[in-house]
Amino acid sequence: MGAFETAKSMSKEEVREKIKAAGLREFGVYNQDLLEKWEQDLAEQKRWEAPLKVIAALNNNDTNRALLALLKTQAADILEGMQIAAYLLDAEGMELYLPEGETELKESLAKAASAAGIELCEGIVNVRTSRGSSVNHIETMAALGELFDGRYTPGTWMAVAKDNKTGELMRVSFPMTVRDLTGVTVEEIKGLVIGSALYDASGLDFVIEKDTNIGNGVITVLPADCCIIDQEEKVLLAERKNGCGRCTFCREGLGQLHTMAKEITEGKGKNEYLGMLEEIGNAMSFSCQCSVGQTGADFTLGTLKYFADEYTDHIKKKKCGANVCSSFMSIYIDPNLCEGCEECADVCPVDCIEGKSGFIHMIDEFDCTKCGKCIEACEYDAVIQTTGRVPKLPTRLTKCGKFKKR
Repeated sequence: MGAFETAKSMSKEEVREKIKAAGLREFGVYNQDLLEKWEQDLAEQKRWEAPLKVIAALNNNDTNRALLALLKTQAADILEGMQIAAYLLDAEGMELYLPEGETELKESLAKAASAAGIELCEGIVNVRTSRGSSVNHIETMAALGELFDGRYTPGTWMAVAKDNKTGELMRVSFPMTVRDLTGVTVEEIKGLVIGSALYDASGLDFVIEKDTNIGNGVITVLPADCCIIDQEEKVLLAERKNGCGRCTFCREGLGQLHTMAKEITEGKGKNEYLGMLEEIGNAMSFSCQCSVGQTGADFTLGTLKYFADEYTDHIKKKKCGANVCSSFMSIYIDPNLCEGCEECADVCPVDCIEGKSGFIHMIDEFDCTKCGKCIEACEYDAVIQTTGRVPKLPTRLTKCGKFKKR
């Protein structure tokens, strides 16, 4: 007998008691007791007088999609979990949302979903049109299916991301420290992102409990040599691309946060940006309609709390301590080392290196993208990258060995 058949053979009160005894909670950004959540969903359904549907999806803000793997390994549990929820809530329909572009996954689920009476949808959940419905995380539905199949054990699924790669999902028991989960040391990292929240290295002592909001279930390790402001710009750009654009606070808030972070990495940051980042970030957390905007400023607020010195470096001192932000770097050709071999000019993608055989080459700093290809190409180590002062350089073609400082 399957999980759904088992649940249907029980009274709804017995189903509730089983869920209560197991202590099931909604996974992700909206972590709370599952039965309490469903009571709130029923109250909202009455308020909006809308047909109640059971909807399963990742949280809208999940750009990593690591937990989407559950639909490949536990699809039956998720589908039956949705059916159990629909039975208990007297739902009139069921919808399973997949991120856009997951065509292959959608095709693999189509037959089983159709048999279960579940409609497959693409994109993020529109919270406006879904008012009055019960929106649940797919991990929650998987746990529900496991529970009524007799296989549930307290815990959750998580993954660790290092070096721009996300590892496989791991079953995590409670409690578990981030240090034990990641296996990294303080010396190896600059910070950690737990879900969407940023911490410094002290985050290794963070204890994951059953009531912990772990967002997308991914702990991202930020290496010791990274630039936090550069990371912030990338995170905000990904979140901007992920949003639907319907909420003003989310659309405009993410846009303004990203613009300021980008300008800071480009050496155009202003002191007043710090107050603006905090004000906009705090406003977004309670003014937006879904998790994209509600958590969109989490990383930024973490940078202000734990890494204020990096803002000081970028805005006031005009430097990037990690030497990541190219706007604070200069690349020049040392006239005393250049042999005029033309190798650097040959590899320059924007043709900003002037020179000819036997003559000292010169880089047009205005056009230079600081890609570093010329550094790699020079066998005489004449191409120098620095964040310090650039020495006196030739302003016209000069034969190698003939340059003299004036």
